[in-house]
Amino acid sequence: MKNKIKKLQYNGYLWLAILVGLSSCTLPRLLQVKNETVVPSTYFHVDSVLQKNQNVPQWRSFFKDPYLVALIDTAIKNNQDMKIAGQRMEQAHANMRYHIRNFYPSVQAGASYGVTRFGDYTIDGVGNFDTNLSQNISAEQRIPNPIPDYFLGLQASWEIGFAGKLRNRKKAALERFKASGYYKNYVQTQLVSGVARLYYELLSIDNELKIIRQNLSIQERAMEIVDIQKQSGQINELAVKQFQVQLLQTRALEAERSQHLIFVSNMLNGLTGKFPGEILRADTLINTNQLAQLQTGIPIALLENRPDLKEAMAQLRSNEADLQAARASFFPAFNATGFVAFNGFNTSYLFNPASLAYMGLGSLTMPLLNRKELSYQYRWQAAEKNIAIYNYQKVLLQSVGEVSSLYNTMQAYQQVSNFKLAEVTELKAAINIGNDLFLTGFANYLEVLMIRRNVLESELQYTNAQKQFFHAYIDLYKAMGGGWN
Repeated sequence: MKNKIKKLQYNGYLWLAILVGLSSCTLPRLLQVKNETVVPSTYFHVDSVLQKNQNVPQWRSFFKDPYLVALIDTAIKNNQDMKIAGQRMEQAHANMRYHIRNFYPSVQAGASYGVTRFGDYTIDGVGNFDTNLSQNISAEQRIPNPIPDYFLGLQASWEIGFAGKLRNRKKAALERFKASGYYKNYVQTQLVSGVARLYYELLSIDNELKIIRQNLSIQERAMEIVDIQKQSGQINELAVKQFQVQLLQTRALEAERSQHLIFVSNMLNGLTGKFPGEILRADTLINTNQLAQLQTGIPIALLENRPDLKEAMAQLRSNEADLQAARASFFPAFNATGFVAFNGFNTSYLFNPASLAYMGLGSLTMPLLNRKELSYQYRWQAAEKNIAIYNYQKVLLQSVGEVSSLYNTMQAYQQVSNFKLAEVTELKAAINIGNDLFLTGFANYLEVLMIRRNVLESELQYTNAQKQFFHAYIDLYKAMGGGWN
């Protein structure tokens, strides 16, 4: 008897080995893409002193303007994109819990009732009739016709996959959940930088309007002077028209910038989840003390700081796990099912211990006719993994390039601001000289008009250079991974 049992066990193991061998030897050949991107040790055209230590402050520390901090805080709470990202994270969390639960047996409570009438000339009908004539059963065990069937108990099923199918599905779901969290952080970095850029855009427009209105006041006084000079015969009508045209151009510029102020305000209100309205902001000119100092650090630090890079890596790990789960589908799977219940045709004895029934069944299955479908799914999942690798490489290349480009952009606009400030200083000195020369007849009206036009343009260009510097600085902060914490 023992030899027969051993022989049956041996045959079972042999058939299992044959099944595994047959299923594993016919896996499709795939194009394997390796993630071999080497991160550079330094940034291109960035001061090496700034690359020694990475310091990416939290957004509350980086932005020092209390009005801006309040706007960002409101945006994080109210912005619809942030709320959508939060719900996607909830979906990923539910999916992860679902795949974790698949590791355990599924147990269900069930109750059922059925009735069956067997024909008198069927095997079951004849058998039941003959059984009722037997002296070996009691009256309670006699089979009625039709036969009711009562069932009340627990049913269970459990899938045990080979080659880590369930384990890899759980891992893929876990990585997708992580990716959803990184995506939410990425949305926040975009939101923080977007609010900050629009805020400094507003301050820049405020400054431009202040400059324009100051120039309007000067030009209106100049119009009064040239009118007097025309009446005294010192200048002609052409000079008056030239001054009037310049005044009209400046008023048109004021109207255009005022409209743009409303447009930017509405955009900023939209990011904060509000309808159009007034935005509280600083009334002082923008200055570089409103932002914390940054050090670019080394490129490898981006892997720890940038949420879009971390999201791309999590997606890659998720696709790798999905590929392994698809590969495991070619191997045999073991399924166990069973129940334990009270079962009988007489309700009076349903809860009698003698009515207790149970069943257990184990099955080992492997794909045969559907291997082509599994092969297509396997190839598709392999392509998804390769796409994830290429996407990660793309994001990494963009990340390193952004830091280098934005750092140099920031440095360039810092220099432009300095030059434009010096230019404005020189032109303001020149306009005083020009006015004196014009009043004494040593300069003509065209020279005065040219100087005033240059002053207005230079002041506006200086303000724009300041704005571009702030925008580049904010974008550099975002490129380094700032804004999500």
